[in-house]
Amino acid sequence: MSAKRFLAASIACASVAAAPVVMAEDMPERYFYFGGHISENWVDIGDHYDSNTSDNETTLPGAQLGYRFNRDWSFQGWWERNNSNTVYAGDSDMSIAQGALRKHFYGSSAFEPYVGLGAGEVKFEQNGGPEVAVETIGTIEGGFQTLLHPHFILDVGARPYYSFDNERWDAEIYAGLNFLIGASRTEKEEPAPVEDVVTDSDGDGVPDDRDQCASTPAGAQVDATGCELDDDGDGVVNSMDQCPDTPAGALIDEKGCQQYLDKDVKKTLYVEFGLDKAEVRQTSYSDLELLADEMTQYPSAQLVLEGHTDSTGAASYNKKLSKQRADAVKKVLVENYNIDETRISTVGYGEEKPIADNNTSEGRAQNRRVETILKATTQEAQFQ
Repeated sequence: MSAKRFLAASIACASVAAAPVVMAEDMPERYFYFGGHISENWVDIGDHYDSNTSDNETTLPGAQLGYRFNRDWSFQGWWERNNSNTVYAGDSDMSIAQGALRKHFYGSSAFEPYVGLGAGEVKFEQNGGPEVAVETIGTIEGGFQTLLHPHFILDVGARPYYSFDNERWDAEIYAGLNFLIGASRTEKEEPAPVEDVVTDSDGDGVPDDRDQCASTPAGAQVDATGCELDDDGDGVVNSMDQCPDTPAGALIDEKGCQQYLDKDVKKTLYVEFGLDKAEVRQTSYSDLELLADEMTQYPSAQLVLEGHTDSTGAASYNKKLSKQRADAVKKVLVENYNIDETRISTVGYGEEKPIADNNTSEGRAQNRRVETILKATTQEAQFQ
């Protein structure tokens, strides 16, 4: 085979390597291998013997085996033999045996370069004669490998070597196919699955990306949007609502309580008496009962009893009589209806404040009276 044909074959192999069939496979890092090769060899590339280098060219088929220790280093044994008819050696059988330590530059399965250093021997056995020439050689080599299949590697390279016995440089280019045994690779660590980080800054159980109220206080009850509950819908959240059941539409204060408007309540009742009498008539008891009920309804209410008389008799006497009448009403309220006596005050005005004409019997009857004045403050609920 000429060098041109060999190179053409090598290029064809390299084109296959450029598009490997095992794209998913990485180059193995550890394996034994054996295989075959073909090389194109030139004896004495310095051309000491002939200016026509083709006269020193030999095609050598052969075999190789080796072991790759790791992704960086391997060792290979190499042997090849063929009939050679060169100017240098004449008609002879040429064989080369050598071993080399290779440094790999770990790369993709499509292209992994390497360099190597080795040593061995070249043997020339002349046909038709007993002469055998054996030369010790040192080799350097460089090339690349490509993974064609999980069990096959293509190896293409060049190897100059030096004959220490004859101080001569020879060279060869080669292409080989290796079968792998026990190939292993470092298992790629699968990246740990990235868990979605769910943050809940205020600890209310609603993630921040859905939390519309991102600063709810600890322990507060929240809805699906992360906002505090407001059960009565008054706009004040439960944790702040001191009046949790305000009616719908009520005006409320900042504590969630309904607002009220203070309103004065004044009740006036007339209790009439007989002439020169201070006893409460039975006909007035029903009215006094209603008065007692109102005092119970308004516990803070105060009652003023104002006693009055007509103009009959001395003014000083009438004043005393009017006070007795007021006290008589107070006694009924306290003893009959259990009203606290401290809530009731009495005063006698005598004949000073008539409400009718004392010159008639009807007018005088109206003036003999006790006015009950109930003073209370109530609150009227306010609504929107």
